[in-house]
Amino acid sequence: MDNPDNVLATGSSMRASDWIGQGGQQQWDDWSSLLRLLVVGVTQFGAQLSELDPQSLYVVTARGGEDYDPGRKQLLSDSPVEVQGSWHVIATGERITEGNLKISVLTEALYRQQLQAPAGLSNKAILDRLNAAAQLVVGDVDRNGTIDYDDVLRWNQTIDGAFLLGPQDKLVALSDAVTSGQPADMLDLHSREVLGSQRVEMSFDVGTVLVETYNWESPVTAANFLNYVRAGFYDQMLVHRAINGFMIQMGLLSFDGYNDEDRVTWSIRTPGPSIINEASNRLSNSRGTLSMARTSDPNSATAQFFINQADNSFLDFGSSNNPDGYAVFARVYSGMSVVDEIAAEPTTQLAGVGSDVPARGVLLQSVRFL
Repeated sequence: MDNPDNVLATGSSMRASDWIGQGGQQQWDDWSSLLRLLVVGVTQFGAQLSELDPQSLYVVTARGGEDYDPGRKQLLSDSPVEVQGSWHVIATGERITEGNLKISVLTEALYRQQLQAPAGLSNKAILDRLNAAAQLVVGDVDRNGTIDYDDVLRWNQTIDGAFLLGPQDKLVALSDAVTSGQPADMLDLHSREVLGSQRVEMSFDVGTVLVETYNWESPVTAANFLNYVRAGFYDQMLVHRAINGFMIQMGLLSFDGYNDEDRVTWSIRTPGPSIINEASNRLSNSRGTLSMARTSDPNSATAQFFINQADNSFLDFGSSNNPDGYAVFARVYSGMSVVDEIAAEPTTQLAGVGSDVPARGVLLQSVRFL
C-alpha cells in the first residue's frame, strides 16, 4: 500500500432503469446519489492483473460513475453530471482478480481514514483497522455472524439502509464531494463524518458520565470498546483503581453482590483478545479522555480502560516516560464531576488487584448506547 494509486481502473454503475427494475422507484430515489460508482470488473484493470500478489493489499483508484460508463462508452443518465474526482477501495490482489469489486462511499471513507494511519503498517495491521472501521459503519451485510471489511465491500450489492449504522446524508455529502472534485481536506472531513462517533451513557452508583468515541482516530480501540458495551461486559463492574488527581480505571472486577458481613464480593471478568496500540493517533491523554489500560507490552490492551482526571500528557505516544503511549479512544462530554467524586474516594489494598481500590466498592451499574 505504499503507492496510493498503485492499481488504476475504470468504473461503471447501473442504469437507472436497471436499478428501478430490481429495487423499485422509491429505492432509486433514495439511493441514486450513492450509485455513481458501483462495480470495477476484472476486464477494467487490463494487464496489471498479472502483476498482483494475491495476498498483498492494493489501493484501487477508479474513475467513472453514474453518468458515464467508460467500458461501454455510453451515458447512464439523461442529465449527466461530470464526475471530476476519483474513487478508492483497498483490496487484496486475490479479491481484485475475482472481479465484480464493489467501490462505494464507504470504501472511500475507509480509504481516507487509512491515509491517516502511521506509515509502515503491516498488511495484518491495516486489515485490523479496516475490519474495526467496518464495525463502526455497517452491520452484518453478508449475514455470516461477523462484521468485517467484507461487509463494506458487499454493502453496495444491497444498498440497504438497514445495514447502515450512520446517517445517509453523510454518505451523500461525501459522494457529492468526490463527484465535484473537492480537495483532499474536504474529502477527509466528509469521510470523518461518515465514521462519526458513538455516544455512550455510563451509569455509576454516584451519577452518570456521558462519553463519545473517536471513531476516525481510533477505529480499532473504539470498535473494541463498543463491542464490549454491546455485549454488556461492563455492566455491574467495580472501579478497581482510583487515584485523585490522576484517573479512575475499570474493566477488570465483576461485582458479585454482598456476603453475610455486608462486604462486597467480586471476581475477575475474563476479557477478549488483545488489540493493537493506537496511541500514535495524536490524541493526548488530557482531562476527560478515555484510554486503554495495558501491561508493559504496548499491544496488550483488552477491556480495561481509564478516564483521565487530569492532563496526563506523560502517557502520550512519544513521551519520555511512555514512548509507546496509551491509546485515547473517547472523551467525556458530560459528567466529569462524577469522575472527580469517584477519584476522591478513600482507597484500600486488595490482594491481586492493587492498593488504589475504592474501599466501599464503587459500582459501574451499566454502560448503554445513546
